[in-house]
Amino acid sequence: MPPKRACDNCISRKVRCSGATPCETCSDAAKPVTCTYLRPARKRGPKARRLRRGHLADSKEPSPGLGGSPERISDKSNGLPGQISRSVLALIVRHYRQSSYSVWPVINAHGFLREINDIEPENSDPQAAMFDCLVTSLCAATMAQLHLAPIWDGKVLVDSSVMGRTCLRLRDDYNCDRGNIGICSVLTSFFLHVYHAKLNQRTAAMLYIQEAIAGARVLGLDRISRLHNVPESHLIVNKELIFPLLWVTERGYALHLNASPLYTEPLSLPEITVSSTIDAQAHGLLDLARLFVAFDHISVHRQPHAITSAPCLTDTEAKLSSVCLAEDQISARTADCHITREWMRTILWQKALALGFLSSSSYTALMNFGFPGQIGRDLLRSLRCFTAADLLPLGRDQLLKCFEIASTLADTILLTSSTTYSGCEYGPQDFLHALYQKLLPSLEQDTVLQHNLRSKMAEVLITAPARLLIREPNGMEEEESREYSATAGTEFTV
Repeated sequence: MPPKRACDNCISRKVRCSGATPCETCSDAAKPVTCTYLRPARKRGPKARRLRRGHLADSKEPSPGLGGSPERISDKSNGLPGQISRSVLALIVRHYRQSSYSVWPVINAHGFLREINDIEPENSDPQAAMFDCLVTSLCAATMAQLHLAPIWDGKVLVDSSVMGRTCLRLRDDYNCDRGNIGICSVLTSFFLHVYHAKLNQRTAAMLYIQEAIAGARVLGLDRISRLHNVPESHLIVNKELIFPLLWVTERGYALHLNASPLYTEPLSLPEITVSSTIDAQAHGLLDLARLFVAFDHISVHRQPHAITSAPCLTDTEAKLSSVCLAEDQISARTADCHITREWMRTILWQKALALGFLSSSSYTALMNFGFPGQIGRDLLRSLRCFTAADLLPLGRDQLLKCFEIASTLADTILLTSSTTYSGCEYGPQDFLHALYQKLLPSLEQDTVLQHNLRSKMAEVLITAPARLLIREPNGMEEEESREYSATAGTEFTV
């Protein structure tokens, strides 16, 4: 049984902690407090001189981390000091290269594999320590996003939580997060954000992405003109895209949490677009950045009390629709661009609804009550060539966007009449049903969202008007002549 320990909040306040999750002190606080156990446990009593990296491999003291088992993975001869073997790290880096590179196109997997083979446990070089933090954070994010099964490491199973604990312990032991700002430390913070966002640990996830943004600005990664001052690294590719990756990640996550982003300045893309050093698989990230640039002027809370006008919403929707997305690439990032665009259009429609701009007689599609049905149709048409495996590397962020689209469509069906759709025309109910089936493989990884959407679907099925009862009799006779295949399903012509 792991020893009882105090939560991070009680350690900071130096008060007694019950060790529960959440603890009694945090539960009884006057203001809402997030009870976490992210800080690595420290040895009680007088602190001895910090061990050098070469001696750390011989340490026998367990180091509990993110709520998992305190048992340390030991492999002195083949990998990180007292931690994870090289073969496991290399295997996960290959998974990143195969499935996640198009989503995070900034890591040179070949360089990583060469560096992993050269890890020396007794090496006390700060740069080596920063690389160890980066590779473990990359592995934690990759395993979490791809739902990789735990890997047997000779003594114990290594999963994403083990990778996360290892990264946090290395950061703390070698002060990689304090005073040693470099590209490796910036990307370490980014991948820790991905890992904690996947676990739905919102406070920690937002903290890490803002930490990455702040470090990138210190290095000058937010200005193309200053990139030449950043040292070159064989571990990094597409250096121009590091800050756009951080920028769109923080923008999207802040929108999910209804929070203000740390970096409120607009992103400049022209110089990045003409760069000849960006490879083809990274173009999807540029498309995503263009979408956020078009959406940015209404999503950033520069003036919280300002009222958005109908022309502003219409103009923003037109800009989103005019962004040309890659149609010849089947990649996770391309799918993310299509999902993000329809998610942004859904947010614009919700904003118009809240401000009372909608009308059933409007000639503008955005200002009509049936616009969510059009969004559902467009999303299905965009994703028709993508499989569940293509969507898996996007993680929970993509799932939340699709859930918002489907939930809004379900609410629209419940509140509007279906009499405007003829018996031979596919309507919002059909799009919702098809969208749910498209999302079902991903929803199986998130029981909360699956339960919420299934409940909404059941409510729609029971409450919404039955289209069969409002059809013309001759339409019903024509329906009886159709042949249906239970195995092949129905193909939507959209």
